[in-house]
Amino acid sequence: MEVELMAKTTVDIDQEQLERVREILGTETLRDTISTAFGKIIRVAAVRDLVSSAEDGSFADLLEPGAEERMWG
Repeated sequence: MEVELMAKTTVDIDQEQLERVREILGTETLRDTISTAFGKIIRVAAVRDLVSSAEDGSFADLLEPGAEERMWG
């Protein structure tokens, strides 16, 4: 069972930006908007890490002849 760690906090939020983000994300509540935005940022970071790994040549062996056969037998 996964336990969610939550923190209750007070923060000033630009209401115009909040409304724009809600429109973009299709969310209605502040909580959903923040949660969805955090999730999207985490995914963006993961994609950047993956692209960086690819640029560093981490997946170069996948392009070699016979790579599919070696991986999948």
